[in-house]
Amino acid sequence: KVKKKNPDRSKAVLGAKSNKKIKVSGKHVLPFLKSFHELHKSGLPIAEALRILSSRVKDPAQQKINRNILRSIQEGKSFSDSLADMSQVFDAGSINLIGAGEMTGNLHVVLERLIEYMENRRAMRNRVATAMVYPCIILVAALIVVGIFLFVLMPKMQSLFDSLGGQLPLATRMLLGLADFLLYVGPFLVGGIFFLVIALWRWHKTDTGAMLLDRLLLKVPLVGNMIIYSETTQITQTLGLLLENGVTTVEAFTLTGRTIGNRYVAEEFKDVRQKVIEGTAVSNALETMGIMPDIMLDLIAVGENTGNLVPSLYEVTRIFQQRLGGILTTLTGVISLGALLFAFMFVALIAFGIVSAIFNVSSSLSH
Repeated sequence: KVKKKNPDRSKAVLGAKSNKKIKVSGKHVLPFLKSFHELHKSGLPIAEALRILSSRVKDPAQQKINRNILRSIQEGKSFSDSLADMSQVFDAGSINLIGAGEMTGNLHVVLERLIEYMENRRAMRNRVATAMVYPCIILVAALIVVGIFLFVLMPKMQSLFDSLGGQLPLATRMLLGLADFLLYVGPFLVGGIFFLVIALWRWHKTDTGAMLLDRLLLKVPLVGNMIIYSETTQITQTLGLLLENGVTTVEAFTLTGRTIGNRYVAEEFKDVRQKVIEGTAVSNALETMGIMPDIMLDLIAVGENTGNLVPSLYEVTRIFQQRLGGILTTLTGVISLGALLFAFMFVALIAFGIVSAIFNVSSSLSH
């Protein structure tokens, strides 16, 4: 008797033959599908492909996925139903797509498109993360430079100037006052920022907080555009993939809604789904969200009117992924430039204060 696992858990803990438990998560899905697709498209039956994978792969998590699915196949279940038994690992959209591929006899074609889709999503996430690395490095380096000048060099300069005597200029006194202020207030300031971030993070976990903060993010210059393009291309790409492979329109909109990360956009998309169920054209329903660019809606409308909705969705995805790349480049440049300007202006101010103090002390000594 097969014991059903809890589908609400984010990770499946699959029992091994040994006492050790192996955690399997969504990150293992793409490697599994790629390996399985390579064998299945060569003509191997599903069970045989899984049996070969079970003996070939070295990763324990991959082995457990293969063995669990193979066990379900041997019990007479379909491939998609076997994946559904591991719903903690495989999302509903992937399961439905694979089920549609099995029914139409195009499983290897569906797997190919699904793998391409997953790789595109992963590449976009990596691109966003990579784009943020350089500005963060610049910002941290700028803060370190300013900190060294403010908390190491300036106190030493103050001791030197005090020993020489003379009145320090206003700019130098302001810098020394700022250094003293930050030394006393700094720990409280850092602690306050830390607790504020934690509070906002916890609030964002609530429905009210997530809705409000996610909506506010859409209004932030550049960041808002980046989120809008990211979410809308996610919508069009997922819809295109699902509709192309035989998933019903209602089910496609339901599954697409689950892939949206921004809570406000996801809530608005529920209304879009309802309007489509009521018979509203897809382009008109998407327009009610109020975030999709007009050119995107026009392309989708043309695709609907000509019976080429899926190609239009893919074309929209391609165009706006390119635009998203442009926004990422711009955002990276703005943050980097801002960090460099901040560091330059602060170092220039410190240099001015030091030079002014030296001239003042020199004047005092000459008199």
